[in-house]
Amino acid sequence: MFVRIMTVDSMLQGVFLGVIIAVLAVAYNKLVIGKFVKALIKAEAVHPAFAKSFDQLKVKKNFMLSFALRSGGTLRKLVLELDDKDKKGHYYIPEDKLYRAGRLYGGKDVDLLLVAAAIIVLCIFFAIILLCMPLFMNVASNIIP
Repeated sequence: MFVRIMTVDSMLQGVFLGVIIAVLAVAYNKLVIGKFVKALIKAEAVHPAFAKSFDQLKVKKNFMLSFALRSGGTLRKLVLELDDKDKKGHYYIPEDKLYRAGRLYGGKDVDLLLVAAAIIVLCIFFAIILLCMPLFMNVASNIIP
């Protein structure tokens, strides 16, 4: 039977992986979903009569956006689609959900270059920590009896 011992090294690697995933999740929310939500807000699509399609919003529909707009998804709780057969694919944000949509997906734009720079800086930071960990552990073992 294989037993893996949890070490400080492996815990730090897990934290590092979690932080990278969090950065990518924020980038996804701001770059993909945020662009669509901001376009709806800017177009004032706050009522079924003002619902807009992707073409009208000048937003390219892609797999990730389609996945976010699936039935039961988090975005679908804020962004509604018209039920009318002639206007299928037209979306709007009800006025009572406009503030929440702006708070979740609005705000400052995130640049792809900024995301890449953040990941590179985090990689360098964690590499330094992992390389210096034996030194920190030796110092800690000398201080703590």
